[in-house]
Amino acid sequence: MSSSTQEMDYNEYVESLLIPIEDIALATNNFADDNLLKRGTYYDVHKGKLLHSGDLINIVARKCKEFSFLFNELVLLKDLKHKNIVSIYKLAAGEDDRFIINKYEANESLHKHLGSPTLTWMHRLLICAGVAHALSYLHYDAAENHYFIHGNIKSSKILLDHNWEPKLHGFAFAVEVRKHHLHLTSKYNGSLHYMDPAFEDTRGLNHKSDIFSFGVVLFEVLFGREAYIQDDDNWYFARMARAHYEERELDNLIDPDLQKQMNVQSLNMFAEIAYCCIKEKRSQRPDMNTIRTRLERALELQRKHVRPSI
Repeated sequence: MSSSTQEMDYNEYVESLLIPIEDIALATNNFADDNLLKRGTYYDVHKGKLLHSGDLINIVARKCKEFSFLFNELVLLKDLKHKNIVSIYKLAAGEDDRFIINKYEANESLHKHLGSPTLTWMHRLLICAGVAHALSYLHYDAAENHYFIHGNIKSSKILLDHNWEPKLHGFAFAVEVRKHHLHLTSKYNGSLHYMDPAFEDTRGLNHKSDIFSFGVVLFEVLFGREAYIQDDDNWYFARMARAHYEERELDNLIDPDLQKQMNVQSLNMFAEIAYCCIKEKRSQRPDMNTIRTRLERALELQRKHVRPSI
């Protein structure tokens, strides 16, 4: 496809999503503080109700402070189609402000539920397996000669719908890279507690960087707590998880009520693949297809435990 054709397709895509910025102001009650979900470095996020084609749609409007990040999301998400990856619902642009609008997901983001007793072990397995499918798609199936690095995998970037189905979002830092190549960059834009430690030596990212970050998320799900710890060591949480796994002391960090729900084989398979994801050397980490398969097996074992007749 020629560059002019690609540009036209992009412009048509943007035009198809654009709505008046006044509609977003109305939907969010003029960006009222009561509707503010987050004020961040790159985005301010408001929730609201958008009237569209006679229906009120629950939405999240993200005001983009850096045009390059908005552009990056638009270019990538235009062609990424997967049930476990968020899609852009609408766009709005004023003289100075630009907004990406997504449909509001009923259960918001995973990080808000990590310590919740309502998030059962079965729910947790289903969520992790769904994210693994999304990452496998990005690494292997989304493009023929390229792969995508998300670059900012963390529990707050995993949205949950009313059925607890996960949707990966937060593609501001994502990049498309030729297969078997490294994406070189002078700066790591993602959250440091999820950062691939190999980045410090290589100054580059690849698909194994996403896998390290996903491994941190898996241990967050297992331990029921976020990776962020007030400590100078960005990898304290990952080091703690590795040490407890190697010393067979995971029980000390798992909520007893959650552990009562677990099939032992399901737990062991989940913990083993999570541990492999956060190994310091990229060459020792599994690929995403292997991780997806193991998580699906852990889910299958748990289903048989809950419903033995299956």
